[in-house]
Amino acid sequence: MMERKIYIKALSQISLCQPDPDYAGMFSVMEARRLSRLMKRALAVSRQTLDQAGVAMPDAVITGTGLGCIENTEFFLQSLLGVSDTPLRPTHFMQSTHNTIGSLIAIRLKCHGYNATYSQLGISFESALLDAWVQIRSGALDTALVGAFEEMTPAFAAILAKAGYTGFVQPDGRLSETAVSMLLTASPEGALCELAQVRLGKAACAEPVPGAAVMTRADYVPRYGDNFSVSALGACDAVALLAEGPASVLLKNDFYGKSFADILLKRI
Repeated sequence: MMERKIYIKALSQISLCQPDPDYAGMFSVMEARRLSRLMKRALAVSRQTLDQAGVAMPDAVITGTGLGCIENTEFFLQSLLGVSDTPLRPTHFMQSTHNTIGSLIAIRLKCHGYNATYSQLGISFESALLDAWVQIRSGALDTALVGAFEEMTPAFAAILAKAGYTGFVQPDGRLSETAVSMLLTASPEGALCELAQVRLGKAACAEPVPGAAVMTRADYVPRYGDNFSVSALGACDAVALLAEGPASVLLKNDFYGKSFADILLKRI
């Protein structure tokens, strides 16, 4: 069987530059109280992406997140250690795991297909994207909803800053967060661009890509702030850049010299 090409059919994002939508009507009162902001964002961008693509049900839900629901994790640990006055809540524990986000998206969609979560720090998004790329290319899937979701808390930002990740604390005090959803498909009809290649590792795209515009963290981190999944927002910018002229864009992610990933996008 000939390996197929992969395309980005639709995408949606929430960041420092794209505010949260109006959640009124999206969730019941009880859901709005129970769901964290990150999970509301994940459900919102996933629904928006599928609506844009005109796809009711993807074959797979694949998620990348470096931290998962860190706020719920903190709430649970603070209660457990007696730091917080609030009692232990099972919801905080159940919604603190990394795969909570992808599972919730699948539950809301009633999607019983392939579901996976990648938590690979700064290349979590690219790891999820690579999984979808390989499976669609081989014919195992026709469509995949790929998401990248990250939240930040003041406490964890302080820990990261002490560890040397100084970019996580923004000069104006805003903490950087990400919510991105993309629908990948094997069909070029109505697609935004072709996802030509995804590579991980230090030798990600060692060979030059003739004629490709190059985007690095220096291009998108100043705009969106820094977090483990900010490269997904960079990918959104790369898709938009293709409409301005270049035939291809090479998106490079060198995460503090600890992990590396490259994404090659091509105009259709």
